[in-house]
Amino acid sequence: MASSAMKGRAWTRKEDEAFCKAYRWISEDSVRGISQTSEGVWTRVSKKYLEFYEGTIPPNTRNHESCSSRWKKHLHPSLNKWHQALLAAASRHESGANYYDEVRQAEELYMEGSSKPFQFHGC
Repeated sequence: MASSAMKGRAWTRKEDEAFCKAYRWISEDSVRGISQTSEGVWTRVSKKYLEFYEGTIPPNTRNHESCSSRWKKHLHPSLNKWHQALLAAASRHESGANYYDEVRQAEELYMEGSSKPFQFHGC
């Protein structure tokens, strides 16, 4: 079994934000569209991630496998659950409530089935 040191370092918030920008950029590519292979998508995302990391070199090199894993195991499930919580909060909109009230309610709904608060607001 690999130790956590062998698996690599944890993703930082700044890395997640650069990664999310890269994923969105690649997934909305109107030229290549849906004709991209899975490995090709993640290779392109990992390269674009380096560009979006605010012009500096990220502290950790992330290859296409690392990017794919981060998306599938962490970001996508959390973002999907957050989206569902936002939709539920919007459907319960009360008179006089504003956007911040809906976000607060979405945070409460998200926490109902989660041990950690939503932490990917930058994505």
